[in-house]
Amino acid sequence: MEEIMRRDRDGYRRPGEAQIHLARAFPDAFFDEAKDPMHEGAITETLEYIKDPRALPFLERHLRSPGPEYRRRALRGLAENGTADHTEAVAACLADPEARSEAVNTPARLGDARAVGPLLREHLADDSSIARRAGVALDQVEQRIGGPLAPPVWRELGPVVFTAQAVMGVPWCVTEVLVEPGQTVRGGELMAILENDAICRELIADWPGTVTEVHIAVNDEVLEEAVVLVVQSRRRIG
Repeated sequence: MEEIMRRDRDGYRRPGEAQIHLARAFPDAFFDEAKDPMHEGAITETLEYIKDPRALPFLERHLRSPGPEYRRRALRGLAENGTADHTEAVAACLADPEARSEAVNTPARLGDARAVGPLLREHLADDSSIARRAGVALDQVEQRIGGPLAPPVWRELGPVVFTAQAVMGVPWCVTEVLVEPGQTVRGGELMAILENDAICRELIADWPGTVTEVHIAVNDEVLEEAVVLVVQSRRRIG
């Protein structure tokens, strides 16, 4: 298997891609290799990209690891493979500042959506990054159960203006516009895509809100610093 991994790795763009490919294509061989402590790092890195019940013992052990990167990887793996039985262990990681970001993301994808909703609400007033992640995760939970666990409480943030920031002076071409005035967007939702010869840029809502202005259409050429979208944003605080 090691020989296959070395050969395949050359054909993939980033480290670990060969392991992911092999784990999906040859899961029996992958989990045989997982028993070797020499492959611990590569195995752990891969478990977040595959869905297989044999991953659970590794993820549960790594969740208790003293190394924060192992704990973060275990949480990402549990987002794929975990069940409602892991809710309590994941919730305990919400108190871990080195793994809190992943711990906030993971509960929304576990089996018992109703149990994790109150846990996520406790972090809505945290620092902006964690609050944003908690709000997105809570939104995912409520989509799964068909409605809010409790009436949400919002803080208005005011208008957020999205502009076209040119790369090396090259103007943008609008390739997709996915919103229109009056449309409600969720935090993390893709609203438009701009491209030029150098790069592709996605315009993504940082917070939930309502689109109030759209100044672009598909195939428009957009110059540097031109206003393209305005979103009246709000932050969930309870």
